Amino acid sequence: MTEQPDHSSATTFVRRPGLHAVEMDGELVMMGHEQGEYYGLKDVAASLWEHLAEPRTAEELCALVADEYDVTADACRADVVAFLDELAGKDLIERR
Repeated sequence: MTEQPDHSSATTFVRRPGLHAVEMDGELVMMGHEQGEYYGLKDVAASLWEHLAEPRTAEELCALVADEYDVTADACRADVVAFLDELAGKDLIERR
């Protein structure tokens, strides 16, 4: 079972190597060879995935989403944390 991510300000998250993604019909579709599954991401989720190409903290991701989608970082924090938890649960991101 994958450990849930720590969301402290010092913890960064980054995509696991070996995941391939392509854009198809406005959706980001990716395949995890180790996971053996396909995943589809749209809108904010696709944007967060792109930002996870570099190690980022939850706070940095919230600030990026807030800037892109004209919301406050506090308003999007719960959604960003839930998304990180989901990605970690599927072993798609690394915590550093």
